[in-house]
Amino acid sequence: MAINFLNTVDLNKNQLNNAAIQNLAADPATGVEGQIYFNTVVDALKIYANGAWIEVGATSGVETITIGNANVNSGGVNTGLVRTPVAGTGDIILTPAIYGGGANVGMVPTGGTVGKYLDGAGNWLDVTTGDITAVLPGTYINVDNSTGPEPTINHDLTTRTDTTSTLTANVFPVVDSVSTNTTGHITAINIKTVTVPDNNDNTTYTLTTTPGPQVPTAITSADINLIGSDSSTDTATIAGVVQEILISETGDTITAKLADGAYGSGAELKLPDGARATTQTAGTNDDRIATTAFVQTATTGLLQLVGGFNANTGALVAPLTGNLTSGATRVALEVGDYYVVTVDGDFFGNAATPLTVGDSVIVQTAAVVGASVETDFIIVQSDTDLASATTVGIGNSTASTVIDKLGINVTYTNPTDGTATIGVDINAQTDMPDALANTDQVLLYDASSGKNYKASIEKFSGHGSKRVSLNTSVTGISNQTSPPAGTQGWVIASNTIMGTVAMDCGIELMTDTVNALGAGLTVYAEISRASNAITVNFTAPSAIAQGEYQVIITRA
Repeated sequence: MAINFLNTVDLNKNQLNNAAIQNLAADPATGVEGQIYFNTVVDALKIYANGAWIEVGATSGVETITIGNANVNSGGVNTGLVRTPVAGTGDIILTPAIYGGGANVGMVPTGGTVGKYLDGAGNWLDVTTGDITAVLPGTYINVDNSTGPEPTINHDLTTRTDTTSTLTANVFPVVDSVSTNTTGHITAINIKTVTVPDNNDNTTYTLTTTPGPQVPTAITSADINLIGSDSSTDTATIAGVVQEILISETGDTITAKLADGAYGSGAELKLPDGARATTQTAGTNDDRIATTAFVQTATTGLLQLVGGFNANTGALVAPLTGNLTSGATRVALEVGDYYVVTVDGDFFGNAATPLTVGDSVIVQTAAVVGASVETDFIIVQSDTDLASATTVGIGNSTASTVIDKLGINVTYTNPTDGTATIGVDINAQTDMPDALANTDQVLLYDASSGKNYKASIEKFSGHGSKRVSLNTSVTGISNQTSPPAGTQGWVIASNTIMGTVAMDCGIELMTDTVNALGAGLTVYAEISRASNAITVNFTAPSAIAQGEYQVIITRA
């Protein structure tokens, strides 16, 4: 397989020694202008020019010229010769260019004058002959031969009918349809009438009232009678409520007010059960009535000592009943509930939250029956022990004997304060074997995030070299924005791919699996570097699809 150069090779005026042109037994199906090869059948060097393969060398000039014998009609005139090269021979055929009628093109015969046209047979015809009649029904165009090609246009007469109507107070005419003739003239407009109901009947209404009882202890009411001019009567009733609303009537005036005794005895206000009021702004301390919502908001978050509980079982201490931390029916929680430990134990059975007598817990998140969890509480400890190998506490550290966790050395400088000094004992460790697997891990500090991460060996090798596809869907790969004419290129962001400038990167180019040449073939293209951009450029007679080539990038 030949090495593929995907761009122009510049020898910089150096000699090309011992080179042989491509040998083929037949012309390639396609070629580019200036391409050459050696034909082994006719022993000739050929070049691709003007869309054909032409022999070059000692016999590469024009060898024969043939004058075509076209079918010239009686009026035809020879206007010159049309040059037709013969592909692959160097011959040229010269054909007279004449007008022979039909699709032939050339000099037209003599005899043309103003007002005539030439038909396909090469004959001149007079454009003033003939009339055009009956273009559309009712319209025709007449051309008078005696006066020239100026047409006379005539139209049939069109009649119309006028209609009138008298408009009444509540009747309105509207256009229903329009009739036209074949020439587009309107011949009739059809009208319909729309009748709107007349509400202006001058009906009058009289307002009268009928007083109801005015006793405060009874539901009081008053009727409003609406009497129409046709003597019909409609009645509307305004009703009161016992000891709340009193309805009274004087003449045509109806009065609604609080009835005597609505405030109960004395001046006290008596509200019905379930009566509502506006909730005041939090912090209000004047004499306005407080709603239920106002009171609950004002008291939320206050601590309320509920009682004691057994931290080991969760059972509440008498006189309380139920369980605080265990079982499907554990008690509901309200924010601010305060419980004190009476028996040691692990809170919610969690060994990481041991409680001793005197410790306490405070509810910070309300919960319904059976729904409480450990995080609903704030832990308040009355005493905290120092850490030991078996007790969790201040400064706790537990020594490990597991082989994959050796290397951490913990020493308490002063047992009374629980402070430990921690270091990594590198010298005490056993050397790893020379053969490292890509999956072996090391501890690495990431300065950009300020965190420790585990990093495999392949992570380090990946920063030394990478293989990426020349495909703009890959992060760090983009198309060359303005490639030279006839070329195509990609730009590799070296800082993104390799974390360094372009001058510190080496490139090897090869075909990918989708390439027609097959996968893994080394090819050569033009490579240039500037700042953080590595440009790979191809001479591309046709568009190169994304992903046809890969590059292996190495870092210095």
